[in-house]
Amino acid sequence: MTEPKQPDSINVPGQREFVPAETFVVEDLDTLKVLADPLRLKILELVELPRTVKQVAASLDLPPTKLYYHINQLEKHGLIVVVETRIVSGIIEKHYQVAAHRIEVAEYLLSPGEVDTHEGLTMTVNSMFEDIRVSLHESLQSGNSSDTDDSQDDNQNVSIYSGRFRLTRDQAEAFNKAMSAIIEEYEKLSEQQSDAGDVRPYKVLFTSFPVFSRPSEDDNATEE
Repeated sequence: MTEPKQPDSINVPGQREFVPAETFVVEDLDTLKVLADPLRLKILELVELPRTVKQVAASLDLPPTKLYYHINQLEKHGLIVVVETRIVSGIIEKHYQVAAHRIEVAEYLLSPGEVDTHEGLTMTVNSMFEDIRVSLHESLQSGNSSDTDDSQDDNQNVSIYSGRFRLTRDQAEAFNKAMSAIIEEYEKLSEQQSDAGDVRPYKVLFTSFPVFSRPSEDDNATEE
């Protein structure tokens, strides 16, 4: 029996042994705008390991033609890279992977008083919450998650918390350090077992900031 012919490969210099950087820092509004799209954020999640457009499209249940523009935008702005190129049945097939494991936004795009801060902050916050909304909706609709307490699988339950703490500056700093340590611990654990067969992805969003409150009339009277 004749062995099936393996696809020919085109070597891409410097790409075969590609290792994503630890962090990609977004330093301009154009790149931030590219990220302000739930579909593109989903694509980034799916190419943590090298994948073709067809493979990504299959995971999203979308035709590949719907993804080419988004893939090109992500590649153009350095968020993903081509790590392997092959010729399959006479067609060039590219494998894409994230440029970095983590994406951060430059502080000057979010800092008060800086140029374009308002637009940058708005895009960042809207993008994060829209991504959470879309992902949570998909998870609930598919039955992968449950928003009730009677789920037989505790791992399917959705955990949501929103509240305020009255803390001193030192206490708030200690809280943020503790949360950062927990996140870092589980990020490392996630990386270590990325190829394990009994794990599945979980979405997490954490934010903490001092709440703005206008001084009351009593406060003003006290100061006078």
